[in-house]
Amino acid sequence: MVISAYPAIMNLKKYIFIRLCRSGDKCSRLLRICVFASIIGLLSACSSGSGSDSAPFSLRSLPVALVLQEGDSAGLDIPLDLTREDGHEDPVILTIAGVQAQDSAFISTVFGSDTLTPSVNQTNVNLKLNVGVMPILPQQRSFRITASDGDQTDTIIVNVDVLPVERDDVYLLIGQSNMVGFGGDGTKDAGPGGPDEANDRIKQFNVSRNDEFTVFLSTDDYTSVDVNFIEPRMTNAIDPLHIPVEPSTLDKEEDFIGLGLTFAKEALPATSRNIILVPAAWSGTAFCNTTIAPGQWNPLPTNEPFHGNTLMFDRALTRINHALEFSGGVLRGILWHQGESDANSECSGRYADNLQLLAEQLRTRIIPDIRGTAARAADANVPFVVGTMSRGADARGDLSDFSPEKTLVDEAHRNIRNRVRHSAVSIHDDLTPANGFPCGNTSCIHFGTRALREMGRRYYRAMLEAAGN
Repeated sequence: MVISAYPAIMNLKKYIFIRLCRSGDKCSRLLRICVFASIIGLLSACSSGSGSDSAPFSLRSLPVALVLQEGDSAGLDIPLDLTREDGHEDPVILTIAGVQAQDSAFISTVFGSDTLTPSVNQTNVNLKLNVGVMPILPQQRSFRITASDGDQTDTIIVNVDVLPVERDDVYLLIGQSNMVGFGGDGTKDAGPGGPDEANDRIKQFNVSRNDEFTVFLSTDDYTSVDVNFIEPRMTNAIDPLHIPVEPSTLDKEEDFIGLGLTFAKEALPATSRNIILVPAAWSGTAFCNTTIAPGQWNPLPTNEPFHGNTLMFDRALTRINHALEFSGGVLRGILWHQGESDANSECSGRYADNLQLLAEQLRTRIIPDIRGTAARAADANVPFVVGTMSRGADARGDLSDFSPEKTLVDEAHRNIRNRVRHSAVSIHDDLTPANGFPCGNTSCIHFGTRALREMGRRYYRAMLEAAGN
């Protein structure tokens, strides 16, 4: 329901009308402007019986500051006034529409009265801008308000300054080692101007180490806020994200990275708010019951012997729920990178179902934010992005050809849009040593640092795609 402004041609027509049509009856003025318009090639301006040039009434917006805050429950009231010519008593119906489609996004409108009679010539229209899926920048939106008596019309354009919601953008990072980041020690470049340099507008929750021997000692620890978070609760985002900062320096000695910080830097120009990352991945984790990690990603308990527990899902849910409560932010998306640990004969055939259930349960069970309960349903538009697994090859091994089991997992990633609404896949097939992207630590099952940075950029593009489908 919105536009930007009248084209320059409309301003010219208005100028011509004012300058040339100051005397005589309305029909004479209309005739003269049509004649002049035809001379300069503007005959299309003279549609008889419509527009403010011929209508026996005039609509205007009373002068007020037109500022609309995203997420403001009161919205913006635009006062309207209708002036009639003597003798006009027909009811006049008001409508509002955006001249450009994007101006109407997440806008709801309600007139105080959409029908004006001779005894009621003033009203208002209330605009509310609901918080959208992805953040917005300060902007101007234009709306066309039309008054019609069924025969003739008068139209005005109102320009509204829109301010983004005053809530930070929150993203959940989940999966296994490639989401944690396994580029290898000594690969972080966080110096001034370096690609891994911290940014004051990108924050993270200061989470505990992935350690089942000294931190997560019991099943209750996975859902304990006190165990999952360390003071200070929120800090600047510093790689590696899944390692807590040193309390004395608020820095980290570890010198490897993941994809999350680059993702946030890619998202930063499109928001006026801070970005908050919630790390919740753990190396070696799966839906399948493996001995590599203590917890699994099943959202619900299962009786199938080859499926594991719910500890990783429970921990991620604890972390994102506390993050939203603590920050008051808006959940903007979920990033998932996992699959290698489920590429086996028992679990690969169920991976697509498990991934769908994971996305649906997260959307349903994460606590509501300012977007409300409508954004907490299995198919709600909380973007869910998955990434394809490494096809790297070097002296340590060749992963370019997937096994049948791994192919099933890969197909689940690539077909995610067919199973999960508002989802997308980030494709990484080309991020191999042959294309200048060395593999990471231990083997080519792990992406290297250069690849992880590119993955962060691709995840953001996929996030936008997921938000729009």
